[in-house]
Amino acid sequence: MRAIKLAAIAAAMTAIWTNTALATEAGDWIIRAGVSDVVPKSTNGTIAPEAPGDPEIRLDVDDAAMLTFDGTYMITDSFGVELLAALPFQHSIYGSVPGTPGKIKLATVKQLPPTLSAVYRFNPSGQFQPYGGVGVNWTIFFDVKQKGPLDDPDIDLQLDNSLGLAAVVGIDIALTEKMFLNGNIRYMDIDSKVKVNGVKVVTANVDPWVYAINIGWRI
Repeated sequence: MRAIKLAAIAAAMTAIWTNTALATEAGDWIIRAGVSDVVPKSTNGTIAPEAPGDPEIRLDVDDAAMLTFDGTYMITDSFGVELLAALPFQHSIYGSVPGTPGKIKLATVKQLPPTLSAVYRFNPSGQFQPYGGVGVNWTIFFDVKQKGPLDDPDIDLQLDNSLGLAAVVGIDIALTEKMFLNGNIRYMDIDSKVKVNGVKVVTANVDPWVYAINIGWRI
């Protein structure tokens, strides 16, 4: 996360010294590559007690950073369709009991978050091009590795894939007529059914904010 913040500051300082327009037109491709940090909301679900006297178990999914890529096809000078792709993110899942200190790692899981969005650019002929959009996210969970109390061959932990809405705001800052720096923030509605031996025990509400810094090209 610190690296993303530093890169964003560098991008803003670079923009002060450049005065180049990045004119986007219908038919252009906007390609970006960079690093994204996925930050789930603070509480991701609670497993109810199985019997009287058993404690609740609160689930927490940690942050994860990875290389991401997106491409936008401009249908008009201002309106385009964007597809986000990434290398697999790996998250750790922890369990804790409210009112007691510490938490226990229960599992790690990888995920891919392909997201298709309609985006609108507000200043398609300027050096600074803010944009926003809405779309659909399909998160694929895989390679679950059980840890701690779940590291048992008789326990099978699964996370279902998630389909939900997504939104993005960002800005492209021209460096040349073809190259630019980009920063963006996304919200993704990600809810996954957590199953143990095929039985649902909780819905994990991940619902992350995603912070990204990229370098991009107009093609």
